Amino acid sequence: MHTRDIVWITLESVRRDHTSLSAHRRDTTPFLRRLADDGGTWFPNCVSHALWTRPSSASILTGRAASDHRVWSYDAALSEEITTIPEQLRERGYRTAAVSPIAQVSPATGLDKGFDDFHYLGKKQLLGEAGPLTMLRYLANIDEHSAGFTRNSAKHSRGFFTQSVATRHIDRAATERDPLFLYIHLGDTHHAYYPPKQWQSTFADDLDLPIEDALAVVLDMSDRLHEHIAQGLPFDESEWNAIEVLYDTCLAYVDSILGGIVERAQEKLDDPLIVVTADHGEFFGERGLLAHMLVPHPAVTDVPLVVSGLDVPAGTEDGMIQPADVMAMLSAECGLDLDVPVGQDIRDTPREFAVTQRGAARAQNNLAKLREYVPEFDVARYPAGEVNSLRTLDYRYQRSDDGAVLFEHGDELTSVADSQPDVVASLDAALDEWLDVYGRPSGADDRTATFSDDMHAQLRDLGYL
Repeated sequence: MHTRDIVWITLESVRRDHTSLSAHRRDTTPFLRRLADDGGTWFPNCVSHALWTRPSSASILTGRAASDHRVWSYDAALSEEITTIPEQLRERGYRTAAVSPIAQVSPATGLDKGFDDFHYLGKKQLLGEAGPLTMLRYLANIDEHSAGFTRNSAKHSRGFFTQSVATRHIDRAATERDPLFLYIHLGDTHHAYYPPKQWQSTFADDLDLPIEDALAVVLDMSDRLHEHIAQGLPFDESEWNAIEVLYDTCLAYVDSILGGIVERAQEKLDDPLIVVTADHGEFFGERGLLAHMLVPHPAVTDVPLVVSGLDVPAGTEDGMIQPADVMAMLSAECGLDLDVPVGQDIRDTPREFAVTQRGAARAQNNLAKLREYVPEFDVARYPAGEVNSLRTLDYRYQRSDDGAVLFEHGDELTSVADSQPDVVASLDAALDEWLDVYGRPSGADDRTATFSDDMHAQLRDLGYL
């Protein structure tokens, strides 16, 4: 065993069943598929730790359950008392760096903790972080990487800047002795699903609307997210088609950015470990929802996971896995002895179940927003308190203050709890034990997220406010 460079890329809002790793009808992620086929390992049963970016990312970067680190409400930031995995890696001789274009993963939420260099690519930080030459190259190729010259921030992508800053760290690591841990968040698959101009024709033949009308649909969907949900998602077939086609188009663009980063790492670094996953998935009407909120449904919790450079015995990849498990495997592979509480090396100890958690505060805020638009909206359709979802290969067991439900794999419409009491009892006991060991609050002092005005504006654009 020896220390190796680690490049971890988290994709924003990517459903596993919309990637080329699945049987999806559009080839959205050809590079990710090639990475899996060319010596990498695809894990088809990866489940996210939470439903939205901040708690999911906090679990990846701390190895802790969301109910432990408590970074699962709008006001919450990671406590200074919680040790992160980047901090542990730095103590073991790694140079640590991160790049993120979204405020959810930024110094404002405490998720910069342990990084020697953290590049938050907000609107006001872009020029300073990326540099004038990168900005000039971007402007010269603005149609390839954005929607052209417009002041509407929902139409702009940041993948070009993210790739540029990330590859600088890769190039630097190639000349240094210290190993690199590089964490990258690629954010351009978040709604409003507005792809760069040159990419808009990628799947245009699949559209039922002219491209201009399709783009108007996704902007309206994103701008009026809660209003549309409250009104029962009043989209016709051509509009639903536009939403999914343009989401897939953004995914294809992000896959190209991913390819540029990974190929640079494989070219410059000596046998790097590469991880590609997502923070969560996305609703396209399931349970009457859009985006990623309220329910730990597989549309939101089933995420892609490909790891390159890791020795994984055949068959191991078919079991349940969560992102923290990859941290545990990387630790074992490099002899790092990292503390990853909810992670396990599934090569030695197969995971029996995966747990996704949802906090109460953000859910209650979302339910209140729905009632603002439609006062008679039936908020009882969704649990208001904390929710724990336990997944096996065969079942999903969900427990909240509103009760418990059990779904068979592939059917989220009908609870089979009454007909499967033994399964309910077994999974309920397993969840109790897991919560007792891993899910208790850390007891660390609370820390409040501190967002700038620009960050607040971005979060409003993304539907968080």
